[in-house]
Parts: sequence; C-alpha cells; structure tokens
Amino acid sequence: MQQTRLTILFLLLAGNLFCQKLQPVKKFGNNPGRLRMYMYNPASLAANAKAPLVVVLHGCFQNAKVVSKQTDWNKLADKYGFRVIYPQQRVINNPCQCFNFYRAKDIDKNSGEDYSIEQMVEYMISTYHADSTNIYITGLSAGAAMSVVEMADYPYLFKAGAVFAGGPYKSGTGVFAAWASMEGFISRSPQHWADLVHAQNPGYKGPYPAMIIFHGTADVVVNPRNAKQLVKQWTSLHNILPTPSVTIKHFAQVKCLDKMIYNGADGMPAVIYYKMRHMGHALPIYPGHGEQRGGHMTPFSANRKIFSTYWTALDFGLITAPQISGKTTVAKNEQVTYTAPAHAGSSYGWKFPKACKVVSNSDNKLTLIWGSKPGNVDLTETDMQQGKRVYTTLAVSVAP
Repeated sequence: MQQTRLTILFLLLAGNLFCQKLQPVKKFGNNPGRLRMYMYNPASLAANAKAPLVVVLHGCFQNAKVVSKQTDWNKLADKYGFRVIYPQQRVINNPCQCFNFYRAKDIDKNSGEDYSIEQMVEYMISTYHADSTNIYITGLSAGAAMSVVEMADYPYLFKAGAVFAGGPYKSGTGVFAAWASMEGFISRSPQHWADLVHAQNPGYKGPYPAMIIFHGTADVVVNPRNAKQLVKQWTSLHNILPTPSVTIKHFAQVKCLDKMIYNGADGMPAVIYYKMRHMGHALPIYPGHGEQRGGHMTPFSANRKIFSTYWTALDFGLITAPQISGKTTVAKNEQVTYTAPAHAGSSYGWKFPKACKVVSNSDNKLTLIWGSKPGNVDLTETDMQQGKRVYTTLAVSVAP
C-alpha cells in the first residue's frame, strides 16, 4: 500500500513538473475565440532571441499538455533552438475539446478561434521577436483541420504547415456537412477548392504556405479521401497539377510509408503527401532515444517506426537532413556512385534495387551499375554508440 501511494505521488509530481515546462500566456489579444495559450521557450534561447516558431494544435479529447508530450516538439525545440506555442480549446467552446473547424464564425478570417490563434502568433512576433519569415503550424485531426484554416486565412503568416488526418479548407460548414466531409463524401474540383481559399484574401498575389499531409489509409474517423481533396486544393493554390513530381515508396525504409512530392514552379516541394498504409486515426511515432526517435503513446498515437515530428521539422527546414549524394536520374546500365559523410567508427548499411550490380561498397561510398528500372537508394549509419541514423531516401529515375 505504501509503495502504491509513493508511485501515485511520483506520477503526480512528474505530471506537475511536465506542466511547468509549458508557460501559460493569459493576455495575447482580445481573444474572440476564448482559447487558452501555452508557450514552450527552450532554456537555451534568450528571452528576446529571434527564432523560428511552431504552432501545434491538439486533436479532440486532447489538450496542450497531451499533444506536447505526444509529439515531442519540445525535444526538438531544445536541440535546434525554436519556440513552440500550444493553443488549447476550452470545454465551454466544445465539450469534446475539438477546435471548431466547421463553424463559419470560427474559420472565417479575423473571427473566432481562427483569429485567436493568429493573435497568439502576432504576440510571439511582437513580444519574443519570433522570426516572422519562419513560422510553421501543425495539428492532428480537428487540430489539423484548424491548421489548414490558419494557412488559408493568413497565407502570408506561415511558411509551411503539416496536417495529420485533416481535410481541405471549408470542406463542410456546419455539423452535418462536416460529418459528410469526414466520411469522405465531399469531392470538388481543384479550382473550386482553391476559390474557397482565395475568397478569404481577395486580390492576394503572394505565395501560399507549403502543405505537408500525413494520413493513414485505415482511418475510420477522417476518411483518407480527404487527403486527396487537400492535395487538389493546395496544388491548385500553388498553380501546379495534382500529379506527384516524385513518388518514393517505402520512404525512410518504412515499408508501409509512401511519400509523394509535388514540386512548385521553383522546383521545390509545394505539397508533400505521406500515405501511411494500414494506419488508423493517429500520429505516427517511434518512441526511444536518439535524434530520429521520439513521440509518446497516447490514445491517438501509433508506433510505426517513424518519428513523424522529426521528418516534419526536416520538411519545414528546421533540421538539416542527413543526405545521400549522387545522381537522381541515370541512364540504363550506367555506373553511378553514391556517398555519405564519413564519420570515424561508423558503419554504413546501403539498400538499393536488386537489379543493380555492385561495383564497390566501401563504408560511406557505394558504386553500382544501375540497370533499367527506377528505384530507391537508402542508407542507415550506425555510430560507435550503436546509435542509428536513417538518411533521406534518394529516389532514382532512369532516363528514357
């Protein structure tokens, strides 16, 4: 009995210590949506240091504390030097603690919850000198939908966003329309979807944020057809076709994960769609120690051996990715060499298509006779402490 009491006391103290990491901010604007605001400011950052900002929106039945632990954004903020804010819904607004992504008064520009979140960002810029050119937003489920709202209403404020199990802006206004959308019954043309966004900023000629989409194919809460509609909306906003420029199967050596990249006119990714096969309504995580592992199990997490927060931060540009150097377009039967940085004591495990013939494989350097079909080159580096680093998958195409 005494041991049980001590265990309970320890858990309570641990919870309180965790809560202390998130600083509540009570006055950040007139707050028409009546939301709460929490901030994470890494100890390594001076109070007024100019730094990137990430806005993280929780899902239904969650709060700031839960989503900060689930995603491990604070872990990356400590290491890479950026701030994180966590808007939090109140039960008085929504009994399920969902952001009201389907109510017109909360998703039209400069109104309701939408405007409250914008005010939080402006507060961070004016008070903490957040870098206004490096502001990002991400969310899960209802938080994903509200992230899309913020990017649609304030495209000049965000550089990029990542949505986990979300859908297009204004896919359904009102409870029944929102339900129909979540079930995947709403399909519109790319232009129709884009027009809904354009209407929030008539005459706006500037760029729209890059859009990163994660969705599980077995999601029964938000049908994965919503991901395809979101691709249509955001590729139209970027004036590109909803056809991938590059498709990478088994991205980062995860068998059930495909990554589709839609490049903009500048050749840079404008939309990225991560399709996680066999995953339901959840955030993919990979608990453990190390740079590329993190996240914690919650009712809306799934251990899929990929720390999605890390790869999101990489797509945002907050992290410098370990890259394989070499050609991405080769001729048939061409001899080609791929390399990675040489680190003393590390071992290198290369993966490549079976049809390729190995000329030489010397730690961080691989030379192949490619063959006639496209494929991927992958690399895992293991250091002297047995820590593993997965390099970004290199998709290789074969010239006709």
